[in-house]
This record gives sequence, structure tokens and C-alpha cells, in this order.
Amino acid sequence: VLAGTQRRAATRAERRKAGVAVCAGPTVLEGTGGPFPEDCWDPAGLTKGKDDETLRYYRAAELKHGRVAMLACLGWFHQAAGWHPIGDAAVRSTISDDPLIAAQQLPLAGWLQVLFTIMSLEWLTTFVCKPPEDQPWDVLGVSDLIADEEYPEWKDNKMRELNNGRLAMVGIIGLIAQDAYTGEYFGQIKNICALRMFANDGNPVCEVELFKYGGSYEWPMIYPEAPFSMPV
Repeated sequence: VLAGTQRRAATRAERRKAGVAVCAGPTVLEGTGGPFPEDCWDPAGLTKGKDDETLRYYRAAELKHGRVAMLACLGWFHQAAGWHPIGDAAVRSTISDDPLIAAQQLPLAGWLQVLFTIMSLEWLTTFVCKPPEDQPWDVLGVSDLIADEEYPEWKDNKMRELNNGRLAMVGIIGLIAQDAYTGEYFGQIKNICALRMFANDGNPVCEVELFKYGGSYEWPMIYPEAPFSMPV
């Protein structure tokens, strides 16, 4: 029975490798092809026939888009949660919790500031503070602090960034498409509260107004109240 189980497990592993378009990989992407370190996920065959410089450029572009997408998801969630003091200050009112509607409510001057910031960052990383040629995605110079690029934990962290960036790119596209098509922007996120992780009253909805200025707070009852009081 054990031998049969091992054979079936080995067969499933071979099928997984065949289905995920695993390749021996280009050497320059070895260990960081994803979704696992030993894989090179390339279903479209974009790495075939490309030199190392082109592959580094592709990886830098993928990581840049992934990083932007992760920030976009974070911005979407805090907007949908109802906390947008900068946007409120820009319009001198209260903008919508729906990120797509809020984008339309933002004045032209606000969009110009966003575009100017993006152009400034692109200019800095292209002409002033150029990343290393062998690692064009390292715009902050983190590689200079790493003694061994082959250190397993460091390679795992790079793999996590790549996978999370890929997930974020798909996620922000899904959020925008869902909001544009149905008007549902995941407003339920405002009902999620980290303090509820420590409350045992069975109420999943957050009632703590963390961003309310002044007034009293109704903190959740973390421990049951004792039926007696200590003498003073």
C-alpha cells in the first residue's frame, strides 16, 4: 500500500511539473522563476530565445508592476474602508468610499501632482540613481547590503515579493472590473477590525471608531467581567 501511495504521489508531481510549464530556465532567472524556487513559470514562452539583458529588463518590469499593484490594492482597501483624510482635504469635503467614484471627484490639480510624482520617480531611477545593471529591479540598492545573493532565506523573500506582486496585479484588475461592472467595491472591509481578533463576544463587526476625533470609545470586552469587585 505504501509503495503504491508513493508511486501515485510521484505521478502527481510529474503531472504538476508538466502542467505548470516548468522549464530548466534561463540561468539569470534560476531560483526566482516562480511560483516555486525550482520552477520557471512561463506558459507564454516569453523567455525563449531572449538574452540575459532582455530577461533582466522583463523581470524588472514585472517587479515594478507588481510593486505598484500591491500599493494600489493597499490604497483601494483603505479608501473602501472609509479612511481618506488626504482626499477629503483635497476636495474640502468628504469623498466617496468607492475608489472609482473618488478618482472622478479628485480635482485636476490632484491628478497633476500624482503624475508629477510618478514622472519624478521614473526620472530619478532612470538617469540619476540608476540601479545595478545586473539587477535593474533593485532601485533602492538593497543588494549592496546582502553578503550572499544565494542565501536561501534571501532568495525565498525575493520569491515571495514576485508571487505577491503577481497576485496583486490580478487582484487590482479584479477589483476595478468588479466595481466598474457591478458597483461593488468591497465596502465590507470597513467591518473588519483587528481588535476583534482578541474579543470573544462572538460579534464579527468592528464597532470601534479608531479615527474619530474626540468622544468616547466603546472598546470590546476582551475578558468577561468578574462577578465581584476588589476592595479599595
